Amino acid sequence: METKKRLPRPLFGVPAPDFAMHDPATALASIFRPVCRGRRPKLDVTYLFDGVSLRFTCFEWLDVRDQSVLLACCGLAGIGSQNLDCDAPGEIGQRLWLDLEPREKAVVDKAIVITTTWYQLLASAGMETTGEHHYERVKEILYRLAQVGCRAKTDDGYDWSMRMLSYAARPDGSISIALNGRFAASLAGQHIRTSLKERRALPSEISELTHCYLTAWIREGHHQCVRLDKLASKIWGLDSSSDDTTRKRRERLRHALEAIGQLPGWTVQISGRGEQSMVVIWRAKAGSKLLANRSQTAG
Repeated sequence: METKKRLPRPLFGVPAPDFAMHDPATALASIFRPVCRGRRPKLDVTYLFDGVSLRFTCFEWLDVRDQSVLLACCGLAGIGSQNLDCDAPGEIGQRLWLDLEPREKAVVDKAIVITTTWYQLLASAGMETTGEHHYERVKEILYRLAQVGCRAKTDDGYDWSMRMLSYAARPDGSISIALNGRFAASLAGQHIRTSLKERRALPSEISELTHCYLTAWIREGHHQCVRLDKLASKIWGLDSSSDDTTRKRRERLRHALEAIGQLPGWTVQISGRGEQSMVVIWRAKAGSKLLANRSQTAG
Protein backbone atom coordinates (compact mmCIF):
# COMPACT_ATOMS: atom_id res chain seq x y z
CA MET A 1 0.00 0.00 0.00
CA GLU A 2 1.42 3.39 -1.03
CA THR A 3 2.28 5.72 1.85
CA LYS A 4 0.48 9.04 1.69
CA LYS A 5 2.83 11.97 1.18
CA ARG A 6 2.96 14.54 3.98
CA LEU A 7 4.88 17.71 4.60
CA PRO A 8 7.53 17.39 7.33
CA ARG A 9 6.55 17.95 10.94
CA PRO A 10 7.78 21.12 12.68
CA LEU A 11 11.33 20.97 14.04
CA PHE A 12 10.14 21.80 17.56
CA GLY A 13 12.86 21.64 20.23
CA VAL A 14 15.71 21.42 17.73
CA PRO A 15 18.61 23.71 18.72
CA ALA A 16 19.95 26.30 16.30
CA PRO A 17 22.04 24.54 13.60
CA ASP A 18 25.82 24.82 13.80
CA PHE A 19 26.30 24.96 10.03
CA ALA A 20 24.45 25.39 6.76
CA MET A 21 24.99 23.56 3.47
CA HIS A 22 23.99 25.84 0.64
CA ASP A 23 24.43 26.65 -3.02
CA PRO A 24 28.00 27.86 -3.84
CA ALA A 25 26.89 30.12 -6.69
CA THR A 26 24.45 31.96 -4.43
CA ALA A 27 27.25 32.45 -1.89
CA LEU A 28 29.71 33.84 -4.46
CA ALA A 29 27.43 36.04 -6.56
CA SER A 30 27.50 39.06 -4.19
CA ILE A 31 23.71 39.30 -4.01
CA PHE A 32 23.78 40.02 -0.25
CA ARG A 33 25.29 43.44 0.37
CA PRO A 34 25.71 46.19 2.97
CA VAL A 35 22.73 48.54 2.86
CA CYS A 36 23.54 52.20 3.54
CA ARG A 37 20.92 54.40 5.26
CA GLY A 38 18.16 51.99 4.30
CA ARG A 39 18.62 52.56 0.56
CA ARG A 40 17.80 49.41 -1.40
CA PRO A 41 18.12 49.76 -5.19
CA LYS A 42 16.72 47.11 -7.49
CA LEU A 43 18.79 43.90 -7.54
CA ASP A 44 19.83 42.45 -10.90
CA VAL A 45 23.00 40.34 -10.79
CA THR A 46 24.34 37.91 -13.38
CA TYR A 47 27.07 35.50 -12.26
CA LEU A 48 28.88 32.79 -14.25
CA PHE A 49 29.49 29.60 -12.28
CA ASP A 50 30.78 26.31 -13.75
CA GLY A 51 29.61 27.25 -17.23
CA VAL A 52 26.14 28.25 -16.03
CA SER A 53 24.96 31.85 -16.28
CA LEU A 54 22.90 32.62 -13.18
CA ARG A 55 20.74 35.71 -12.93
CA PHE A 56 19.30 36.90 -9.61
CA THR A 57 16.61 39.59 -9.58
CA CYS A 58 14.58 41.25 -6.84
CA PHE A 59 12.63 44.47 -6.37
CA GLU A 60 15.32 45.61 -3.91
CA TRP A 61 18.78 44.74 -2.57
CA LEU A 62 19.30 41.91 -0.09
CA ASP A 63 21.28 42.61 3.08
CA VAL A 64 23.12 40.64 5.76
CA ARG A 65 19.93 39.84 7.73
CA ASP A 66 18.39 38.40 4.59
CA GLN A 67 21.48 36.24 4.23
CA SER A 68 21.25 35.13 7.86
CA VAL A 69 17.65 33.99 7.42
CA LEU A 70 18.48 32.12 4.20
CA LEU A 71 21.41 30.38 5.94
CA ALA A 72 19.11 29.52 8.85
CA CYS A 73 16.68 27.88 6.42
CA CYS A 74 19.53 25.90 4.84
CA GLY A 75 20.83 24.88 8.26
CA LEU A 76 17.39 23.68 9.38
CA ALA A 77 16.97 21.82 6.08
CA GLY A 78 20.11 19.87 6.89
CA ILE A 79 18.46 18.69 10.12
CA GLY A 80 15.10 17.72 8.67
CA SER A 81 13.50 18.34 5.28
CA GLN A 82 11.48 16.65 2.59
CA ASN A 83 11.46 16.80 -1.20
CA LEU A 84 8.82 18.93 -2.85
CA ASP A 85 7.67 18.72 -6.48
CA CYS A 86 4.62 19.15 -8.68
CA ASP A 87 2.94 16.26 -6.85
CA ALA A 88 3.25 18.01 -3.49
CA PRO A 89 0.63 16.85 -0.96
CA GLY A 90 -2.24 18.99 0.25
CA GLU A 91 -3.22 22.60 -0.26
CA ILE A 92 -0.13 24.00 1.48
CA GLY A 93 2.23 21.72 -0.44
CA GLN A 94 0.74 22.76 -3.77
CA ARG A 95 0.84 26.41 -2.75
CA LEU A 96 4.53 26.16 -1.82
CA TRP A 97 5.38 24.53 -5.15
CA LEU A 98 3.36 26.96 -7.28
CA ASP A 99 4.72 30.00 -5.39
CA LEU A 100 8.25 28.91 -6.39
CA GLU A 101 7.09 29.64 -9.96
CA PRO A 102 9.08 26.83 -11.63
CA ARG A 103 9.61 27.35 -15.34
CA GLU A 104 11.37 25.53 -18.18
CA LYS A 105 13.56 22.69 -16.79
CA ALA A 106 12.59 23.61 -13.22
CA VAL A 107 9.09 22.26 -13.80
CA VAL A 108 10.43 18.71 -13.44
CA ASP A 109 12.92 19.63 -10.70
CA LYS A 110 12.57 19.09 -6.95
CA ALA A 111 12.67 21.59 -4.13
CA ILE A 112 12.97 20.93 -0.39
CA VAL A 113 10.60 21.98 2.36
CA ILE A 114 11.07 22.49 6.10
CA THR A 115 8.48 23.25 8.75
CA THR A 116 9.63 25.47 11.60
CA THR A 117 8.45 28.40 13.75
CA TRP A 118 9.13 32.12 13.64
CA TYR A 119 10.97 31.82 16.96
CA GLN A 120 13.17 28.99 15.71
CA LEU A 121 13.92 30.82 12.47
CA LEU A 122 15.04 33.92 14.38
CA ALA A 123 17.19 31.87 16.79
CA SER A 124 18.79 29.92 13.95
CA ALA A 125 19.56 33.18 12.13
CA GLY A 126 21.32 34.53 15.24
CA MET A 127 18.72 37.30 15.63
CA GLU A 128 16.88 38.55 18.71
CA THR A 129 13.85 36.47 19.69
CA THR A 130 12.16 38.90 22.11
CA GLY A 131 10.18 41.89 20.89
CA GLU A 132 7.37 42.00 18.33
CA HIS A 133 9.43 44.12 15.91
CA HIS A 134 11.92 41.26 15.45
CA TYR A 135 9.09 38.96 14.36
CA GLU A 136 7.77 41.61 11.97
CA ARG A 137 11.28 42.03 10.58
CA VAL A 138 11.79 38.32 9.88
CA LYS A 139 8.41 38.23 8.13
CA GLU A 140 9.53 41.11 5.91
CA ILE A 141 12.80 39.29 5.22
CA LEU A 142 11.06 36.07 4.23
CA TYR A 143 8.76 38.02 1.93
CA ARG A 144 11.75 39.70 0.27
CA LEU A 145 13.59 36.38 -0.21
CA ALA A 146 10.44 34.92 -1.76
CA GLN A 147 10.56 37.67 -4.41
CA VAL A 148 14.09 36.76 -5.56
CA GLY A 149 14.05 35.24 -9.02
CA CYS A 150 16.78 32.75 -9.95
CA ARG A 151 17.38 31.82 -13.59
CA ALA A 152 20.09 29.48 -14.89
CA LYS A 153 21.06 29.24 -18.57
CA THR A 154 23.83 27.55 -20.57
CA ASP A 155 25.06 27.94 -24.14
CA ASP A 156 23.66 24.52 -25.09
CA GLY A 157 20.07 25.61 -24.46
CA TYR A 158 19.53 24.63 -20.80
CA ASP A 159 17.07 27.00 -19.15
CA TRP A 160 15.88 26.78 -15.52
CA SER A 161 13.97 29.28 -13.40
CA MET A 162 12.57 29.32 -9.84
CA ARG A 163 12.03 31.73 -7.02
CA MET A 164 14.63 31.49 -4.27
CA LEU A 165 12.03 30.24 -1.80
CA SER A 166 8.34 30.21 -0.94
CA TYR A 167 6.58 29.96 2.41
CA ALA A 168 3.21 29.40 4.03
CA ALA A 169 2.24 30.21 7.63
CA ARG A 170 0.00 27.75 9.48
CA PRO A 171 -2.78 28.38 12.03
CA ASP A 172 -0.76 26.64 14.79
CA GLY A 173 2.04 29.22 14.50
CA SER A 174 4.39 27.02 12.48
CA ILE A 175 5.63 27.93 9.03
CA SER A 176 6.59 25.80 6.02
CA ILE A 177 9.43 27.09 3.84
CA ALA A 178 10.36 25.65 0.44
CA LEU A 179 13.87 26.21 -0.93
CA ASN A 180 14.41 25.96 -4.67
CA GLY A 181 16.09 23.13 -6.54
CA ARG A 182 19.62 24.54 -6.30
CA PHE A 183 19.43 24.39 -2.51
CA ALA A 184 17.87 20.94 -2.67
CA ALA A 185 20.79 19.75 -4.80
CA SER A 186 23.31 21.23 -2.36
CA LEU A 187 22.17 18.87 0.42
CA ALA A 188 23.26 15.86 -1.62
CA GLY A 189 25.83 17.27 -4.05
CA GLN A 190 28.16 20.23 -4.48
CA HIS A 191 27.69 22.62 -1.59
CA ILE A 192 29.29 25.20 0.66
CA ARG A 193 29.38 24.37 4.36
CA THR A 194 29.18 27.60 6.32
CA SER A 195 29.76 27.56 10.06
CA LEU A 196 26.88 29.38 11.73
CA LYS A 197 28.69 29.13 15.08
CA GLU A 198 31.56 31.15 13.60
CA ARG A 199 29.11 33.60 12.02
CA ARG A 200 27.32 34.19 15.33
CA ALA A 201 30.68 34.96 16.97
CA LEU A 202 31.49 37.79 14.54
CA PRO A 203 31.02 41.41 15.67
CA SER A 204 29.70 43.18 12.57
CA GLU A 205 27.58 42.85 9.46
CA ILE A 206 30.63 43.32 7.22
CA SER A 207 32.47 40.51 9.00
CA GLU A 208 29.45 38.20 8.53
CA LEU A 209 29.18 38.98 4.81
CA THR A 210 32.94 38.57 4.38
CA HIS A 211 33.00 35.29 6.30
CA CYS A 212 30.27 33.80 4.11
CA TYR A 213 32.06 34.87 0.92
CA LEU A 214 35.45 33.57 2.06
CA THR A 215 33.94 30.25 3.15
CA ALA A 216 32.64 29.79 -0.39
CA TRP A 217 35.82 31.04 -2.06
CA ILE A 218 38.52 29.26 -0.02
CA ARG A 219 38.41 25.51 0.42
CA GLU A 220 39.54 23.98 3.69
CA GLY A 221 43.32 23.47 3.69
CA HIS A 222 43.88 26.22 1.11
CA HIS A 223 44.59 29.94 1.01
CA GLN A 224 43.96 32.95 -1.24
CA CYS A 225 45.75 36.25 -1.80
CA VAL A 226 43.79 39.27 -3.00
CA ARG A 227 43.93 43.06 -3.07
CA LEU A 228 41.80 44.59 -0.33
CA ASP A 229 39.95 46.81 -2.82
CA LYS A 230 39.07 43.85 -5.03
CA LEU A 231 37.71 41.91 -2.07
CA ALA A 232 35.73 44.99 -1.04
CA SER A 233 34.04 45.07 -4.45
CA LYS A 234 32.92 41.47 -3.85
CA ILE A 235 31.49 42.26 -0.42
CA TRP A 236 29.76 45.51 -1.41
CA GLY A 237 28.75 44.12 -4.81
CA LEU A 238 29.85 47.27 -6.64
CA ASP A 239 33.05 49.26 -7.15
CA SER A 240 33.44 52.34 -4.99
CA SER A 241 32.22 55.64 -6.43
CA SER A 242 34.61 57.94 -4.54
CA ASP A 243 37.98 57.99 -2.77
CA ASP A 244 36.29 58.66 0.56
CA THR A 245 34.02 55.63 0.16
CA THR A 246 37.03 53.51 -0.83
CA ARG A 247 38.92 54.50 2.33
CA LYS A 248 35.92 53.76 4.55
CA ARG A 249 35.45 50.36 2.91
CA ARG A 250 39.10 49.46 3.44
CA GLU A 251 38.87 50.36 7.12
CA ARG A 252 35.67 48.38 7.70
CA LEU A 253 36.97 45.40 5.74
CA ARG A 254 40.25 45.41 7.69
CA HIS A 255 38.32 45.22 10.95
CA ALA A 256 36.16 42.43 9.54
CA LEU A 257 39.16 40.41 8.39
CA GLU A 258 40.90 40.87 11.73
CA ALA A 259 37.81 39.46 13.48
CA ILE A 260 37.71 36.49 11.09
CA GLY A 261 41.41 35.91 11.74
CA GLN A 262 40.61 35.35 15.41
CA LEU A 263 38.30 32.42 14.63
CA PRO A 264 39.72 28.90 15.06
CA GLY A 265 41.05 27.60 11.75
CA TRP A 266 41.43 31.00 10.07
CA THR A 267 44.61 33.02 9.64
CA VAL A 268 44.59 36.48 8.04
CA GLN A 269 47.60 38.57 7.09
CA ILE A 270 47.10 42.13 5.83
CA SER A 271 49.98 44.12 4.35
CA GLY A 272 50.45 47.45 2.58
CA ARG A 273 48.52 50.69 2.69
CA GLY A 274 45.95 52.35 0.46
CA GLU A 275 45.70 50.93 -3.05
CA GLN A 276 48.60 48.60 -2.28
CA SER A 277 46.79 46.85 0.56
CA MET A 278 46.88 43.07 0.18
CA VAL A 279 45.40 40.28 2.25
CA VAL A 280 46.32 36.61 2.47
CA ILE A 281 43.73 34.31 4.05
CA TRP A 282 44.44 30.73 5.14
CA ARG A 283 41.68 28.30 6.00
CA ALA A 284 42.68 25.18 7.90
CA LYS A 285 41.17 21.76 7.35
CA ALA A 286 38.58 20.74 9.92
CA GLY A 287 40.38 19.54 13.04
CA SER A 288 43.77 20.73 11.81
CA LYS A 289 46.15 22.25 14.35
CA LEU A 290 48.77 23.29 11.80
CA LEU A 291 47.64 26.90 11.52
CA ALA A 292 47.82 29.38 14.33
CA ASN A 293 44.53 31.16 14.92
CA ARG A 294 45.60 34.73 14.51
CA SER A 295 45.18 37.90 12.56
CA GLN A 296 48.23 39.84 11.45
CA THR A 297 48.49 43.35 10.11
CA ALA A 298 51.75 44.45 8.56
CA GLY A 299 52.57 48.03 7.84
